[in-house]
Amino acid sequence: MSTEHVETHATAEHQGPHIPATMGSAIPGLPYPITTTVVSTWIVMFVLFSLVFVLNRALKRESSRMKTFGLDVIRRLDAFITGTIGNKKDARGYFWLLGTFFVFIFTANIVGLLLDWAILVSPKAAEYVRPVNSDLNTTLVMGLTAVVVAQATGIYRKGVKTHFGHYLANYHGDTVAERIIAVFVGWLHFVGEFVRVGSLSMRLFLNIFVGATLISVAVYVGSLIPSFGTGIFRIISMPFWFFELLVAFLQAYIFATLSGLYLREAVEEVSH
Repeated sequence: MSTEHVETHATAEHQGPHIPATMGSAIPGLPYPITTTVVSTWIVMFVLFSLVFVLNRALKRESSRMKTFGLDVIRRLDAFITGTIGNKKDARGYFWLLGTFFVFIFTANIVGLLLDWAILVSPKAAEYVRPVNSDLNTTLVMGLTAVVVAQATGIYRKGVKTHFGHYLANYHGDTVAERIIAVFVGWLHFVGEFVRVGSLSMRLFLNIFVGATLISVAVYVGSLIPSFGTGIFRIISMPFWFFELLVAFLQAYIFATLSGLYLREAVEEVSH
């Protein structure tokens, strides 16, 4: 068997759909450890800053479609956050966090879908970019931020002793049995705060990661169908791509909603 044949056979064995790693990889050839996720985040930031610039100019006009669109988005976000937290005052106080979560995650997911196509068209692009929320590091930081802010809210509203006493010294009840159960439940809630970080981050990460993988597999399967070199059957991935558009919105909505509910718990406990 010739060397050329062995190399060709080895290459054929390794051909397949592009399956991204769980975390971004360092871009080759750079003196600093910049990862593919960082580059993708810069792209998302550029898109967001561009939108803010355009909306800011539109808001200075007396009337324009962009101004109407921007104000409508803000009103809808305000209504959504108010309904989640439960009162207008606290909703306005945490609009910066929940609104940012929703807008950033949704924009990152949409840009991520475009990056998926860029990687499929040019596999070399995978060395430079990847969907932002398909990196566990990114979603873990956002999940940690949501829980830390909720905890900080509880400490600020109730004080350190009262706040952590609810978890670690929840010895309340009419009978000894009820008090022991209350202490056990308090410890479960304390452990649950760490679980929340994992559930928030893993839910978002897995949905986006699996979506990117699903599109890649669908395109690969379509490329295996004989099409006389046209590759037209890659179009079978389109239904999955449009489904991921819905997922992009739902994951942003779910993440912001859960973060808002955690804040609502911290706020409501003060009034009881």
